[in-house]
Amino acid sequence: MGGVQSSKPSKPMSMDRISVVSTKTLSAESIQKLSDAGMDCSAHDFVRIAPRKQFDPVQHETVLVTSQNALHGCDWVGRTVLCVGEGTAEQLSERGAQVHSIHTDANSLMCDALRLDLPCTFICGSTRMPTIENGFAKAGRSLQIVEVYDTLLNGIRVKPDVDAVMFFSPSGVRSFHAVNSSQPRAFCIGPTTAEAARTFGHEALFVTHPTRERVVDLVIATLRP
Repeated sequence: MGGVQSSKPSKPMSMDRISVVSTKTLSAESIQKLSDAGMDCSAHDFVRIAPRKQFDPVQHETVLVTSQNALHGCDWVGRTVLCVGEGTAEQLSERGAQVHSIHTDANSLMCDALRLDLPCTFICGSTRMPTIENGFAKAGRSLQIVEVYDTLLNGIRVKPDVDAVMFFSPSGVRSFHAVNSSQPRAFCIGPTTAEAARTFGHEALFVTHPTRERVVDLVIATLRP
C-alpha cells in the first residue's frame, strides 16, 4: 500500500480550512495549490493497477483506449486511435499512434467509433464500465476486447466529516465505499465517474477536460469562489 500525501498550510489563514480527500496521488504543485486556497488535502491511490504480462494480440488497426493504464498493451506505431483524455492522446502520439479523436468519456468515444464503421479493438482493464461493449453489440459491429491490466481496490478509511472527495474512476468510487460510508461532495474526472459517485449518494460535479489538475481547479473554484 502506498503512502498518503497530506498538505499543510504554508502560512496561518483566518478562514476555516476545508478538508479534501483525493483518491489518486497528486503533484506537489496541486497539493500546494489546495493548501494555499485554505484546503487540507489527503491523497492516496485508492486503486492499484496490475499490468498483465500476457494478453491477446491486437487484431485491428483501429484501437480504442479509455485509460493510460492500457498503453503497454500494443505497438502503437501507425495505428489509428480514439481515446479519452488529452494526456492519453499525448502519450499515444509520442508512441507513434495516429490519434483520430480525443474524447471526455467512453460514450462519446463509442459513438465516434461506430461512425467509422470499421472493426475495432478495445484495449482495457478487467474492471470497466460496459459502455463501449454494449454500444458495439447493439449496433451489431465487430469489437475485439483485449484486457491488459487488472484493477485492485486499495482503499483506506478517511475521517467521516471530510468536506469533499476527488474521484478519478468508477473503480476509485467503489474502492472508497468499500471502507467508507460517508458521502461528501464529489468532484470527478468525467461524467461516467460522476454517475458512479451519484449511485452511492454523492452530490457530484465533473470536469469537461479530464485531467487531475482540472479536478483540483474545480474543487477550488467551487469551494473557494
